[in-house]
Amino acid sequence: MNWKNLGWGFAAILVCTHAVAVDFSFNPNPAEMTRMPPYCQAKFTLKQGSPEWNGWRDRIGSNFIDLHHYCAGLNFANRYWSATNSKDRGFYLQSAMNNFNYMARAAKPDFALGAQLYSDRGEIFKLMGKRGEAAMDFNQAISINPRIVKPYLQLADLYVADKSAKRALETVTEGLRQIPDSKALQRRYLELGGRKPFPDPIVARVGEPEPAQPGTPASNPHAAAGESKQEPAAQTEASPTIGTPQNPYCRFCPPE
Repeated sequence: MNWKNLGWGFAAILVCTHAVAVDFSFNPNPAEMTRMPPYCQAKFTLKQGSPEWNGWRDRIGSNFIDLHHYCAGLNFANRYWSATNSKDRGFYLQSAMNNFNYMARAAKPDFALGAQLYSDRGEIFKLMGKRGEAAMDFNQAISINPRIVKPYLQLADLYVADKSAKRALETVTEGLRQIPDSKALQRRYLELGGRKPFPDPIVARVGEPEPAQPGTPASNPHAAAGESKQEPAAQTEASPTIGTPQNPYCRFCPPE
């Protein structure tokens, strides 16, 4: 028996097995689809121009036509966390970035998920080790919608990594002023040396509109079940942090 040739045969099998493990597909598979936010499920499954599709377009904005790129970015990020080797993780990370970049270029002023997009892309920059770009995206997310939790936490973590605990505490303090009921921000505030009572919340001026939050259109069959309350786009402490066992949308898990 030629053991050398047999060894090369085993190597070829391993290479083929590895190649199959990488999922190059753009669309989420059925199992992945169950972990996608409702608007992503709608984008991939509804017929364009149907009443349900039009309902989501009205909530998301004119960029609903491009939303499959944002959703693909989320799904590639989920695949990154489940990959078992660095080569696959690198591929998924870059694929997520490519789709988020496309969406950022295409984004129009009425895009209701603009803050989420920059927050999510910031996480990809952070995973790539590009902390400067990540900080810019987290700040951009906060400027679009100051009442989502994750960008404050991510930005604070960047400051801690840069040995700037004071700026981290300032960031979390501002987050608590915007989202005073956030348990995650309260916990981080105390960890960073903040003291009770917690910072006074910002009181919205009379007639000041709330930042846009995409909800579930009335035409969505899941609306009656209250699924819109789980949407990550409206991420405050009213809905569990992404990646926890209580949250079905395993986006960018495991949690930090």
